Amino acid sequence: MEDQNKIKKESEETKEEQQLKELKNKIQEMEKRLEESEKMREEYLEGWQRQRAEFLNYQKDVNKKIEEIIKMANEELIKDLLNVLDSFDISINSLKIEGLTSTEKNIIRGIELIREQLLDVLKQRGLQEIKSVGEDFNPALHEAIDIIEGENDGKIAEEIIKGYQLNNKVIRPTKVKIIKKGQK
Repeated sequence: MEDQNKIKKESEETKEEQQLKELKNKIQEMEKRLEESEKMREEYLEGWQRQRAEFLNYQKDVNKKIEEIIKMANEELIKDLLNVLDSFDISINSLKIEGLTSTEKNIIRGIELIREQLLDVLKQRGLQEIKSVGEDFNPALHEAIDIIEGENDGKIAEEIIKGYQLNNKVIRPTKVKIIKKGQK
């Protein structure tokens, strides 16, 4: 009987050991699956973060392109308005004569104010006048229509028609007379 109890006890210990082994195997298997799941989670997270960064960069590029399109969308309209601005300049210059009455002077002043108002609106949209007289000739900004003799070789002597840039892009070069030293 004692032997039977001993055998029974050993059998129970063997069953417990076997159950313990099975339990350890299950734990190891679950740890392995957990580790694989964590690796997959990291891969998915990194992939998601990479895609998000790519999307944000794409969105920034699109916004920059849209801003550029908006800046330049009015270029043709502004070019047409430059002709109106030129007409104001011609009118003002032709009216600057001696012996005008105060009413005539007020009319000229009104025309000058309208011209300035138009120019201010265009400047708010990115228009800039190109400087010329006394500057060095720059073929990217100026168009030489005449050459005169003088000492300051390559300098601009006179501005014939004003030039303009729109958001740092030349939309009309300044037409100028440039100085060249005399050929002897």
